[in-house]
Amino acid sequence: MRELCRVDRKLSEEDALYVLAQASHGTLCTINEDGWPYGVPMASALKGRTLYFHTAKRGQKLENLRRCEKASYTAVLYADNVPQRFEMIFASAIAQGRVREITEEAERLEAMRIICEKYSAEYLDTENYHRTMKGMPALVMLAMDIDEVRGKANKGKLKGREG
Repeated sequence: MRELCRVDRKLSEEDALYVLAQASHGTLCTINEDGWPYGVPMASALKGRTLYFHTAKRGQKLENLRRCEKASYTAVLYADNVPQRFEMIFASAIAQGRVREITEEAERLEAMRIICEKYSAEYLDTENYHRTMKGMPALVMLAMDIDEVRGKANKGKLKGREG
């Protein structure tokens, strides 16, 4: 990835990973067979430097990834318009890496648990969680091992986060 033009907005790598971890969703971008980019909104969960996703067993995104594993994922943690100042208060991050299908069953289950912990932590190990886990055969689990990550925010600082 290129260096940011507005280095005054650059986040530390730690803060960029924080944005990826905390954002409710983002856009996974792959390349179609004709060379055009293809972006699709996705929920994700981060553990270490790996983003986890789940998807259906067929579709354009999966076809693209099977042909070319390179992808990028962009997430926005917040974007607050300040109209009187013609300004947007924001924090975003972009990660690049190779996306792999998780085929080993223990890793598939762990990846789904990581996603469930992010979005439904208070409902883990309930009847609904176990019902969700029984549906795992219908899903493809994906992992993006992050090669590079960049983030930016106003003045290079995350709103409400010290350090």
